[in-house]
Amino acid sequence: MINNISILKNITILYAEDEKDLREVTHQILKGFTKKQYVAQNGQEGLELFKKYENEIDLIITDVNMPILNGLDMVKEIKK
Repeated sequence: MINNISILKNITILYAEDEKDLREVTHQILKGFTKKQYVAQNGQEGLELFKKYENEIDLIITDVNMPILNGLDMVKEIKK
Protein backbone atom coordinates (compact mmCIF):
# COMPACT_ATOMS: atom_id res chain seq x y z
CA MET A 1 0.00 0.00 0.00
CA ILE A 2 1.31 3.44 -0.96
CA ASN A 3 1.47 6.02 1.80
CA ASN A 4 -0.82 8.87 0.70
CA ILE A 5 1.31 11.42 2.57
CA SER A 6 4.26 10.57 0.33
CA ILE A 7 2.31 11.94 -2.66
CA LEU A 8 2.61 15.41 -1.11
CA LYS A 9 6.41 15.31 -1.46
CA ASN A 10 5.89 16.12 -5.17
CA ILE A 11 3.46 19.00 -4.54
CA THR A 12 4.28 22.71 -4.64
CA ILE A 13 1.88 24.87 -2.62
CA LEU A 14 0.88 28.51 -2.63
CA TYR A 15 -0.25 29.39 0.89
CA ALA A 16 -1.85 32.77 1.69
CA GLU A 17 -2.57 33.79 5.28
CA ASP A 18 -2.49 37.23 6.87
CA GLU A 19 -2.23 36.13 10.51
CA LYS A 20 1.52 35.93 11.17
CA ASP A 21 1.58 33.24 13.88
CA LEU A 22 -0.78 30.93 12.01
CA ARG A 23 1.13 31.52 8.76
CA GLU A 24 4.44 30.60 10.36
CA VAL A 25 3.15 27.48 12.13
CA THR A 26 1.31 26.22 9.06
CA HIS A 27 4.31 26.93 6.83
CA GLN A 28 6.52 24.83 9.12
CA ILE A 29 4.02 21.97 8.91
CA LEU A 30 3.77 22.25 5.12
CA LYS A 31 7.56 22.22 4.80
CA GLY A 32 7.58 18.76 6.33
CA PHE A 33 5.13 17.32 3.82
CA THR A 34 5.52 19.19 0.52
CA LYS A 35 8.25 19.77 -2.05
CA LYS A 36 8.06 23.57 -2.09
CA GLN A 37 5.94 26.32 -0.57
CA TYR A 38 5.28 29.88 -1.68
CA VAL A 39 3.90 31.90 1.22
CA ALA A 40 1.95 35.15 0.94
CA GLN A 41 0.81 37.59 3.64
CA ASN A 42 -2.31 38.67 1.72
CA GLY A 43 -4.25 37.94 -1.45
CA GLN A 44 -2.39 40.50 -3.57
CA GLU A 45 0.95 38.95 -2.64
CA GLY A 46 -0.53 35.51 -3.33
CA LEU A 47 -1.72 36.60 -6.76
CA GLU A 48 1.71 38.00 -7.60
CA LEU A 49 3.40 34.77 -6.48
CA PHE A 50 0.95 32.75 -8.55
CA LYS A 51 1.62 34.82 -11.67
CA LYS A 52 5.36 34.40 -11.18
CA TYR A 53 5.34 30.66 -10.37
CA GLU A 54 2.10 29.36 -11.87
CA ASN A 55 3.88 26.60 -13.80
CA GLU A 56 5.19 25.19 -10.51
CA ILE A 57 2.15 25.55 -8.22
CA ASP A 58 -0.01 22.46 -7.80
CA LEU A 59 -2.22 23.48 -4.89
CA ILE A 60 -3.45 26.74 -3.34
CA ILE A 61 -4.40 27.06 0.32
CA THR A 62 -5.80 30.44 1.29
CA ASP A 63 -7.44 32.29 4.10
CA VAL A 64 -10.66 34.00 3.03
CA ASN A 65 -10.57 37.20 5.10
CA MET A 66 -7.33 39.04 4.35
CA PRO A 67 -6.41 42.68 3.79
CA ILE A 68 -5.63 44.23 0.40
CA LEU A 69 -7.16 41.33 -1.58
CA ASN A 70 -9.20 38.60 0.14
CA GLY A 71 -8.75 34.92 -0.62
CA LEU A 72 -11.92 34.59 -2.71
CA ASP A 73 -11.00 37.52 -4.93
CA MET A 74 -7.46 36.17 -5.24
CA VAL A 75 -8.83 32.85 -6.49
CA LYS A 76 -11.18 34.62 -8.92
CA GLU A 77 -8.21 36.51 -10.38
CA ILE A 78 -6.17 33.31 -10.64
CA LYS A 79 -9.01 31.55 -12.46
CA LYS A 80 -8.99 34.30 -15.11
